[in-house]
Amino acid sequence: MDRLDSSLCTQGCGFYGNASFDGMCSKCFKDNLKKKAAQQQTASAPAPSAAEQHQQPAPIIPEPTVEPVEIPIPQSVAEDIAGSPSSVLSTPPDDKGKSPIKAKKRCFSCNKKVGLTGFKCRCENLFCGLHRYSDQHDCTFDYKTEGRAKLEKDNPQVVGSKIRKI
Repeated sequence: MDRLDSSLCTQGCGFYGNASFDGMCSKCFKDNLKKKAAQQQTASAPAPSAAEQHQQPAPIIPEPTVEPVEIPIPQSVAEDIAGSPSSVLSTPPDDKGKSPIKAKKRCFSCNKKVGLTGFKCRCENLFCGLHRYSDQHDCTFDYKTEGRAKLEKDNPQVVGSKIRKI
């Protein structure tokens, strides 16, 4: 062991000090350096006198003015906007700093919080791991008609050409 001079920190923190750190531990040594640096900065930077502070007033910079610009809207877009019940150009009501409340993600069957692990079914509802299968949550989606429609689309009926036999 090289602990010939094992002495405690001179600052009294309870750790062992080191001769290269003036008998202090590394933490107390760093804190001591910071204190010395702060004292030197306050001593070297004299505070400006009251006369110097009032000699140069801060320059006043005028704010630039912005004029509103009219943007022409194509008539087809204007008709769509006018015909829709909610206008796209309307401003939302002021919430006064409140964030919109997010709906909590919960299982549609048991109301259990699912968070990021929720499963979305074809019936457009969110379910937990137990109710993710259609037979577990009384799914309203009609899988039979969807499967039949897909089969009809993917497998067109093949009919042989009518040949006239002699």
